Amino acid sequence: MAGNPACERFVPLLSPYIDGEVAPGERVNVERHLAACRDCTGRAADLRAESGLLRVGLDMAVDDVDFKDFAQKVMARVTPEKPPLIERMRLALSEMFLYQRTAMISSLATAAVVMLVALPLVLRDNAPEGYAAERMTVKSIQSYQGARVAPVVMETEGGGSIIWMVDEQEQAPEPVKEKKPGAVESQDSSVEQDGQGGQPAPAPSVPPRPTGGAL
Repeated sequence: MAGNPACERFVPLLSPYIDGEVAPGERVNVERHLAACRDCTGRAADLRAESGLLRVGLDMAVDDVDFKDFAQKVMARVTPEKPPLIERMRLALSEMFLYQRTAMISSLATAAVVMLVALPLVLRDNAPEGYAAERMTVKSIQSYQGARVAPVVMETEGGGSIIWMVDEQEQAPEPVKEKKPGAVESQDSSVEQDGQGGQPAPAPSVPPRPTGGAL
């Protein structure tokens, strides 16, 4: 080694060169040095012999080992048995609340707002027909027997209509006016004429029943 100063650089590369672990450019330099240096050539031969002995010994040791259950044992250590489903759900929820607490709270708040907005819309769609629902047409208005009522229709801002049946107060009797004797006699005579004819006086006219229209 002292005879060739280049050996100090190439001796550490002999073992990687034999194992095939040097770069292609460095491998060319090592081969050129081995062709010119007898000492390094001998060292390389010794390293090849040692490597061959180690390989033979390893092959013999491998033949003595039973690898039948080796894969199962390794996989059992790498992937342990899964915990029960409830335990896995509890762990997942705890991790979500631990690392994503802000996102979970914002998601729950958003879901609550969506429910508050959507619920009135759903209930409005399922509302029965009538007031505050679909428009309807009033066919007729009837009052109970003996009642004196009058319909009052009010139009709302939304275009709908509200109908009330208002009881009419009985009209106060008209004050008796002083009439001339001649006028009274003529009325009496007309009454007598009605009685003489044998026909009753005609009944007062009844106003027609109010009818409705499209609201």
